[in-house]
Amino acid sequence: MEASTGMILYSTNADEIKYPASITKIMTALIVLEHTTDFDERISFSDRAVFSIPRNSSHIAMDVGETLTVYEALYGLMLESANEVSLALAEHVAGSIEDFVDLMNRRARALGAYNTYFANPSGLPGAGHVTTAYDMALIMREAIRHPLFVDIIRARRFDIPPTERQPDVRALRNTNRLIHEGPLFNESVIGSKTGWTTAAGHTLVTYAQHNGRRLIVSVLGGDTPGTFIDTTALLDYGFAIPFEPTQIFDAAANTPSVPVFQTIADTRTEVGRVPLKARDNIYFSLPPQFDTSLLRYEFFIPQGLAPPIEEGTVLGSVAVYIDNFRAGSASLRATVSVPEYIPASVETLETYAIEGSGAYAPSYQNLDFYSYGNENYDYVASFWTREILLTLTVPIAVSAITLIISLVVHFAKRKSRMRRKLHARYARYPDYYRYK
Repeated sequence: MEASTGMILYSTNADEIKYPASITKIMTALIVLEHTTDFDERISFSDRAVFSIPRNSSHIAMDVGETLTVYEALYGLMLESANEVSLALAEHVAGSIEDFVDLMNRRARALGAYNTYFANPSGLPGAGHVTTAYDMALIMREAIRHPLFVDIIRARRFDIPPTERQPDVRALRNTNRLIHEGPLFNESVIGSKTGWTTAAGHTLVTYAQHNGRRLIVSVLGGDTPGTFIDTTALLDYGFAIPFEPTQIFDAAANTPSVPVFQTIADTRTEVGRVPLKARDNIYFSLPPQFDTSLLRYEFFIPQGLAPPIEEGTVLGSVAVYIDNFRAGSASLRATVSVPEYIPASVETLETYAIEGSGAYAPSYQNLDFYSYGNENYDYVASFWTREILLTLTVPIAVSAITLIISLVVHFAKRKSRMRRKLHARYARYPDYYRYK
């Protein structure tokens, strides 16, 4: 995956359901980073955090009641893949492991990792605890947006200072063999998260950078050292692809227009349209096989304008997206000038008519009005307010008159019914009502 844009450069069985093992902790770290403001705050290890993990699983020998800062715990989580640390962080951030897991699953769905479900924050086998290679690349892409996360995964070692229960320094060593000197060392790799269980096999998600290009490689269900070898091969492939400047927006072919309104004979009338155009095309470096139909355009233009309008005035903008990555943007400017006043004769209107329409793409529909430092905003706002009020005046007046008539008739009928009842009672009990 190209990290900036989210483009997939190569995939095999990317959506096949797999067990993640400890690469789960990428999401655990992401949730901690997004919900923590003070990384010097100390977390205390509960009985559940320490003793609910298998004795032979990854840990850093924390004891009940022992504390670490959130900052130190994150290193224990990512470098040594400590399972008790993942549980303690979960309890600290969310109050309980269950609530933390709920945060993990909500965040996965928000990122588009729809084939992922987490049962715990550690990655140990759990009911339905699954993911895919593509989903883990998405999660890593979000995690590397945090500088602290990148600093942690690139560290070869980290020393946790003595604690209340441990008088010695805990020396942590990163389990990622791609960043350590040796036959598997890869100088382009910034950091990785490793994982392994019997059911999952070896899993590895890696972040690398070379010549300004950033890549993410996600390998699941492998062996060792196969996952490291495959990752290097995929990185070599991705970095070798000849990205070239590609036109992602054609200024000449995309010229939306905006209506111009003027008062003629006490009526607001559309007298023409102003075409808007970007001064230059937009380019972005893409691989040759990139499908340009994946580009998404967002236009921000006003619903209407009032003269005068000067040619070259910025009246809107366009942004081009690849997935949710903003690949480029440009200002949209008026291509013609409109005088302050257009005489109200038909011949003159035709003379001053503003040409240009522009082909509207589906994304142009239902546009809201945005002001880009243009004085037309107040005019258009007041114009539409007046138009709405004028449109609603007659229905409101008719409704009010109808309501008044209905109330008058209702109370008249009610008074008549009460009078008839009183007459009937008086006729039946004349002596009683005479006394009353």
